[in-house]
Amino acid sequence: MQPSPEAIVHTLNDQYVNGQYVNGQYVNGQTVNGQTVNGQYVNGQYVNGQTVNGQYVNGPCKTGNHLRAARTGARAVCLVLLSVASVACDPEEAPPCEEASGVACVWAGKTGELGLNGDGKDRRDTLLYWPLDLSFAPDGTAWFLDWNNHMLRKVQPDGTVATAVGTFVGDGAPGGLDLEEPGAPGLDVSLNHPTDIVFRPDGALVFAAWHNHKIRKLDPETGNVVVIYGSGPGFVGDGGPSRTAKFNQPKALAYGDSGELYILDQRNFRVRRVSGDETATMGTAVGKGTAGFSGDGGPADAAELAFEAGGNPEPSGALLYAGGKLYVADALNHRIRVVDLATGLIATVAGNGKPGFSGDGKSALDASFNNVRDLELGPDGRLYVADTDNHVVRAIDLDTGVVETVVGTGTAGSKADGVTAREVELNRPFGLAFDASGALYIADTFNSRIVKVPR
Repeated sequence: MQPSPEAIVHTLNDQYVNGQYVNGQYVNGQTVNGQTVNGQYVNGQYVNGQTVNGQYVNGPCKTGNHLRAARTGARAVCLVLLSVASVACDPEEAPPCEEASGVACVWAGKTGELGLNGDGKDRRDTLLYWPLDLSFAPDGTAWFLDWNNHMLRKVQPDGTVATAVGTFVGDGAPGGLDLEEPGAPGLDVSLNHPTDIVFRPDGALVFAAWHNHKIRKLDPETGNVVVIYGSGPGFVGDGGPSRTAKFNQPKALAYGDSGELYILDQRNFRVRRVSGDETATMGTAVGKGTAGFSGDGGPADAAELAFEAGGNPEPSGALLYAGGKLYVADALNHRIRVVDLATGLIATVAGNGKPGFSGDGKSALDASFNNVRDLELGPDGRLYVADTDNHVVRAIDLDTGVVETVVGTGTAGSKADGVTAREVELNRPFGLAFDASGALYIADTFNSRIVKVPR
C-alpha cells in the first residue's frame, strides 16, 4: 500500500505546491516514473536552462540552481523536490572557514542555495536542504540531518560530505530488512524527515525518523540501520515493549545516565521514556496527552505541553538531559521547562509564555522566546537555546537565571562569513551543537547552511 500524500510530503511555511501523489508517482510537472517533466528532469538529464550531460545549457552560468514551484492558496502542500545538481562554468573554491574566536563563518552548505548535489564535495560546496540538527560523535565526526533531502550525512576527515542513510523520501529498506537486526545498509534505507541525533554510550548513532514515527539506530562500524523503537503512528505501548510502541512524530531524543531514552512525542504532547534495562519498557515521563499549559510544581506526567500538531506541522520542541534533570522546550508555550527526575516534579525555567523577543540581561523567567526548537549545554555550563522564530541563539546562566543573546541580530538574513557572533544573520535556526573545542555550530535551517562560531 502506498503511503498517503501527507506521509511523504511536507513543507516549512507552505513553500512548494502543484504536485500530487497518484499511484506511486508524482504528477503535474513533478516526477513521473522516476523522472521530472515539464522543463525539468527527463531521462537522467536536466534541460531548459539546467544541465544536460554534465553541462549547463540554455541559461546563465551559475551554481546551485534548484527547482521551485509557486505558492498558492492559504494551505499549500509541499512536494519534496529533487534539486538540480550544482554546476558552474568556472567554479570557484569556497573560502576557508577561519578559526577566530567569536567570528562566524559558513561551515557547511551554500547560503540560500537549497538542494542536493551529491556526495564527495567539500562541505562548503555541498548543497543542503534545510539542515535541522547536527551532533558530534565521540570520535569527533560531525553528523547532520539534511531534513528535506531525507538524509543522515557526515563530514569526513578530508572535509567532504558523505551520506550514510537515505535515498529519497520513504520508510525503510526493501523487504523490511531494517526492521530487525542486523538491519539493512544505510544507503538502502529511505527516510521521511529525520529530526534529531543522539549517541548511545556504545557509540551507536540513534536518530528520530519523524515522519516515519520510528526511532532508528545506525551502527557506524557496519553502516547498517535498524528500527529500535516504534511501529507506526499512534499512541500505544506504555507499560509494554518499546519496539511495538506507537509514536506520533517523535521529534527529539535525549539519553539519561542510566541508559534510558527520552523521546519527545510531538503530536501526542508527551515525552516518552524507554527504560535503560534489558526490558526496554515504554512509559510516559512528561505530559498527559492534551495540548495546553499546566502542571508547574506538580508531577511531570500530569502536566500539559504544547507542540505543533494539525495536518501539516513543523518539527516542534526539544529535549536535553543534564545533571539528573530533563529540560523540555515547550515550543508553543514559548517556555523551557525542567523535570527533576529524582522527584518527578516539573517547573518553568525560562519564558513568560508570550511569544516575542525580549528580556536579555534579565531573568529568563521574564523573557520572551518564540518557538524554541533546540537546547544544548555549553562548555561554559550555560543552557543554549535555538530561539528559532527570533532568528537567534540565546544562553541562560543556570546559576543566576540571566539570559542573553549570543548569536544573531534578531532579524532574518544571511550575513555570516567574517562577522562577529552578534552580527550574524540567521534564518530560523533549528539545531545547535558544540564540538570538543567548544565551538558552537548552528543549523541555520532556512539559509540551508551550518554556521560555526569558534569559542
